[in-house]
Amino acid sequence: MWNDGSGWYMFGHGGGMLFWLVILVLVIWFLVRLISGKDNNKEKATPQDILAERYARGEIDEDEYKKRKAVLDKES
Repeated sequence: MWNDGSGWYMFGHGGGMLFWLVILVLVIWFLVRLISGKDNNKEKATPQDILAERYARGEIDEDEYKKRKAVLDKES
């Protein structure tokens, strides 16, 4: 009664539902990546940037910052 023998029954009901489920998951994944702001195309932070951030957060003191900055400046 439900299957007329054409072979499209599985795609029309079960396969079609699977297709839309995959589309929905991909859309949600894309939106999460878009909203999270994590973009792989951003420039990577340089060692000097990381050092400045650590100093700004108070992880290292001024003397340590100056020593490490001098080493980094000498290397580049």
